[in-house]
Amino acid sequence: MIKKSGSELTLADAFDVINLLSQGCGSTGWTYALLAAHGWFLAQFGDQAQRDVWGAAPNAVISTSFSGGPGPEPVEGGLRITEGLWRFSSGVHHANWVALLAPVPREGAAPDMQFLLMPRSEIEIIEDWRSAGLAGSGSCTIAVRDVVVPLHRTLRMQDLLDATGPGRSVNDGPLYKLPLVGCWHVFLSAPATGIARGAMDAWVTRTKSRVHPFTREPVGADPVGRVRLGAAAARIEAAETLIRGAVEKATTETLDNGAVSAETQVRGRRDHAFGVRLCVEAVEALFLAAGASSLDESSPIQRHWRDVHAVAQHVANNFDSNLSAWGERALGLGDGLRFG
Repeated sequence: MIKKSGSELTLADAFDVINLLSQGCGSTGWTYALLAAHGWFLAQFGDQAQRDVWGAAPNAVISTSFSGGPGPEPVEGGLRITEGLWRFSSGVHHANWVALLAPVPREGAAPDMQFLLMPRSEIEIIEDWRSAGLAGSGSCTIAVRDVVVPLHRTLRMQDLLDATGPGRSVNDGPLYKLPLVGCWHVFLSAPATGIARGAMDAWVTRTKSRVHPFTREPVGADPVGRVRLGAAAARIEAAETLIRGAVEKATTETLDNGAVSAETQVRGRRDHAFGVRLCVEAVEALFLAAGASSLDESSPIQRHWRDVHAVAQHVANNFDSNLSAWGERALGLGDGLRFG
């Protein structure tokens, strides 16, 4: 087995670290979360692909993109990308390698979605990330031109969904038995809890010294503001309980049974998305009670407000599709596991 960095801690530990980092800066928490998650992605690739990345650099990290890109052309020994663009690659500026999702053509069947792993030197970063939220994450577009990816550096999306990646043959810890759906979501939902806590802390600090501009009375004496604060705290703590509980349940099932049940995966989808929505509601209420000066670019409250909305906009946190998936399974209309 190739030597790699990392402690192989649990998803609950990952949640705690991401939550803490995101309290100070949502972009930092988000970027860390994605880079940490992508280490798990790489560990699902076959042994030779892992050796390509970690053999010479055990601390190497990768970024990914699920969005965009053409179908590659099969060539002898690999897949050739003539030219293509992939969007929203968070952390790409820090990455040594990238894994890009592409539709690999199959004769007489729908394309097979696969990740294509290539070194940073073979891609170009397009500096087009000008987002209102998570502005510091640098989630830029990747351009690829005339690159051949050897077959050993490919990974089927279905293997991530089924927890059957070839990397399990060399990585036998419980982390590598987890499926993508309902488990990996923690890396995309946990930043919202930290951002919401950061917003609440900033609101409390500001309100303690704030006075009404007309009456000069302490703003903290207003019972309406205190109610909003209490409701925000309850929502944030509820979100943390839901999200942390979801990954603890998945981990327990993996340790006890060697796999995560479909029911737990679908419930995880629901709870991660609902937790993010609770965080948005908490920050929204505090922002509306923060006064006009909170709109200033120097105010951390407006930054947290922008960042939590950006987290909620990610497709993995889509409120309607994730809760609908749980309802679909509850009503016997489907399994609720379809990704996307």
